[in-house]
Amino acid sequence: MEQYIKINAIDNESNQLGTFKISKEYDGYIPSIENFNKEIILENLILYNVPIVEYFDNKTPIQYYKNDSFNANILLLEEYEYTIEFEGDLNLDVYESLKNSKNSPLKLLSNTNSGFLNFGSYVGKTFIDIYKDEGLLFKCPIEVRSRKINYAKDYATMIGDLSRFSSGLIYELNSPVYQSLEVSDINKTPYEDFMLLEYLFEDENLPSTVEYLSRNLYTLLEESREEVPSSLASNIGPNELVEVFSNSDNLERYDGLDNGHLDSVLSRTKGYLPLKINEIKYVDNIDTPENRFYKNFLLYIDDLIDDLIKRIDEGYSLDKLHEYKETLSYYLSSRYFLDISPMDYPPLNSQVLQKKEGYRDILEYYLLFEFGFKLNWNQVVDDFRGYEKKVYRLYEYWCYFELLDIVGELTDTEIRFDDLFIEENLNISLREGAIKRFDLNLSDLLDNDLPSSDDLDIRIDLMYNKTFNKDMAFHSYSVALRPDYTLSIEFGGNAYRIHFDAKYKLNINDESFKNDDIVKMHSYKDAIGDTIAAYVLYPGDRKEIFL
Repeated sequence: MEQYIKINAIDNESNQLGTFKISKEYDGYIPSIENFNKEIILENLILYNVPIVEYFDNKTPIQYYKNDSFNANILLLEEYEYTIEFEGDLNLDVYESLKNSKNSPLKLLSNTNSGFLNFGSYVGKTFIDIYKDEGLLFKCPIEVRSRKINYAKDYATMIGDLSRFSSGLIYELNSPVYQSLEVSDINKTPYEDFMLLEYLFEDENLPSTVEYLSRNLYTLLEESREEVPSSLASNIGPNELVEVFSNSDNLERYDGLDNGHLDSVLSRTKGYLPLKINEIKYVDNIDTPENRFYKNFLLYIDDLIDDLIKRIDEGYSLDKLHEYKETLSYYLSSRYFLDISPMDYPPLNSQVLQKKEGYRDILEYYLLFEFGFKLNWNQVVDDFRGYEKKVYRLYEYWCYFELLDIVGELTDTEIRFDDLFIEENLNISLREGAIKRFDLNLSDLLDNDLPSSDDLDIRIDLMYNKTFNKDMAFHSYSVALRPDYTLSIEFGGNAYRIHFDAKYKLNINDESFKNDDIVKMHSYKDAIGDTIAAYVLYPGDRKEIFL
């Protein structure tokens, strides 16, 4: 069955420039289709066997996202090959955005405006456009979606997790990362901001954090002085007594009061008592730098939402933004914010922000928006520039940092900047071939009271893109092999190696690539010394073992 969408290109002066057509043969089931084998005409669009959807899937090659101008109404999929053509004036410059993108997905037939479109593993927003004499005449956004993950949630979650990890490096103020932060929006798109807002407002993120902080605000115990009548004073120290008796205007003479205890006091003060006393009180003050930072972050997100609301007209995204706006207004209406001043400076070196529950989360969210993916990493800049995102690289980074977190937590080891990155000409790069060492004693893993011993020491090395060949200490008996990640474990005088490859691929039931990956894992086991296991890390939660 053929699917196609025709796009009538019209300039700002309502001149007809031509027609684009994107088509794809598809044998699968198309849900919710209302125009089976017939055309539906929308404004400047013609849909044929293209479903109009509110919730998109990751199988149908062409879909039209109903009433949503933010994510782009026209939805295509990565790794599909589409036919694309343009009928119109051959003197116009068409497909400029597609032609100029890195690893262009467009392959045109000779001397024509027709050809094939395949985005590979890139996802995100791109454009079909028309220029003449370097002037833009027409531009139509297209959303390229992932076929492998829950695009609306998991993609944003991966970005959030990676940003959280990278922002943690800011705590190392002497690291080059701290000096490489770029706070401009040169590589940031509104689309990324919206996806990160979706991530932020998931129940387990900002809503949970705000609910916790509303009951556990950090306070400073501060001393205050309050003038009270002497008869009501309850906390009087030597300094206060010296102060009141030094001010004659605050003293009043009393004659005998037929009160034995008071008369004894009057005899010592020559008949004088103070009218009022500056009493010391200790109060909890919530107007702290950390709470100012918390309030400022909520205001920052509120301003961001306002900015995005101005840039779209209608649809799902606008509805969600208004929902987030209402939620933030509710948060900011809490009375305690009235007692918190505007922020003077971001207290990034505060131990409360870095370590205290709730505040640590707020700092991570702040860095997620301000600094996440603005770090000047060579690979990150290459792979995440502009509207397109190379998802398989994103997935590879994500798996690496997940492994680091798992082994670091198991061994109670801190991950430091120098373990993972190298500085080259003011740029930051992931260390390929890097080895991060973890130390563990087997007694720490056992529930019994086994005494600690050097014989129980375990050394774990996590390697990233480490090459194994015949001529190196990291030995391969045949050709050079380079697993994405290798765990090298030394215990009891023996070495054991476990290899992992991150494979961002579509259908785990696809035997054509699964068999290739299994063969590669067997190559690791057979060729790399001391290897006991090799695994492929696919997106998903299924587990299969192939001996």
